[in-house]
Amino acid sequence: MKKEEPEIVVVPPPPPPAVPEIKPALLISQMYPEQPTGRGDAGAFIDFVNATDGILEYVMFKTTAYDSQGRVVHSKKSGDPNTWLRIAGPFTPGQSSGSRHWEQLWQNLDLACFEIEGAEVIYINGLVEFYHADQIAVLPSSEAQNNCI
Repeated sequence: MKKEEPEIVVVPPPPPPAVPEIKPALLISQMYPEQPTGRGDAGAFIDFVNATDGILEYVMFKTTAYDSQGRVVHSKKSGDPNTWLRIAGPFTPGQSSGSRHWEQLWQNLDLACFEIEGAEVIYINGLVEFYHADQIAVLPSSEAQNNCI
């Protein structure tokens, strides 16, 4: 007697397509706020590596700072919640910026940390790109002095 094959009632769906991994445009190896002075003035330090294939003429980081309670610390100069940090290159692919320092960005005695929300990059050929935070890799070692809540 021949065994009948069971009838397939449900066909499993095919696996979802693989999502391509986004290559970071910038690698942040160091970022931390300056200790506030007696008046509360504080700056920032950032060291990054150009992970793109092009030569960067300028990089402008869009940052947001926070106090130890997690409240936004507004820019000292503009009063905006974001502070833009500009650095001039050129930076060739794979080149590190070295530790760069910006002074008197925020005024808050309780400044705890800042985050990079994104970066506007101007390439040497004039192309302008904005990279969101998910396109910027922050290396774990950089969080030791800059751990936002």
